Amino acid sequence: MTTKLTHIILLSATHFRYYKKRKHSLSGVAFLSMHSEKEGEELMMYHKHYLDKKSVPYISDLLIKHYMKHPVYTDIVFVCIGTNRYSGDSLGPLVGSRLTERLDGHQRIHIYGTLERPAHALNMQKVLAHIALKHSQAYVVAVDACLGQFYKIGTLQLVEGPLEPGVSLNKKLPPIGHIHLKGIINNYGPLNHKVLEQTSLTFVQEMSAVISRILVKASQDILPRLVSRQLPNAPASDHLSAGS
Repeated sequence: MTTKLTHIILLSATHFRYYKKRKHSLSGVAFLSMHSEKEGEELMMYHKHYLDKKSVPYISDLLIKHYMKHPVYTDIVFVCIGTNRYSGDSLGPLVGSRLTERLDGHQRIHIYGTLERPAHALNMQKVLAHIALKHSQAYVVAVDACLGQFYKIGTLQLVEGPLEPGVSLNKKLPPIGHIHLKGIINNYGPLNHKVLEQTSLTFVQEMSAVISRILVKASQDILPRLVSRQLPNAPASDHLSAGS
């Protein structure tokens, strides 16, 4: 197995000034990474700060393009991971609740993980088993908060391939989704659960509003492209089994 890694890192003006003082040669407004987990398979990772005015059209357009690579799905499923017990880990449930308000009534859009009914480590196996049973031909988008280097706080990461939730807290959970969107809400620390507790709720709410706008915009364009549920040869959703 070979692994390739290429980075084009573009930072906000504030972060650029920080790096300039330390003689790092970084500039711009976004991140783009490309890596290969399997030989011959390239997965794309896109980064954009949530305060960037172009973040909504930029990331939503990338989601649409990813869907159009294999437009054979019958439904859209959003799995918004997290808990309402910690401000830092509430990003997913906040997004799920916002999506429920904005997309309620769409029979082909299904949202798992809200403030009222969060999707977290304790019930993830059950949630994924339900999705695999009820929406086996759905296009699955996972949403979660994550921790990162301090200069990346506020960055949204759109990554092709499944999300591996709970990594920051050393939890082993099943991979989720065909693509996933993460928000970097704070920096790594020796006690990451304490970092999640101390993260600004206002900041997380603001980020959740941007993410929900991205997903709503993408959904509006993907919905007309969904195939009929009667299509016999549509492949089942990957990475949704309740097993290991």
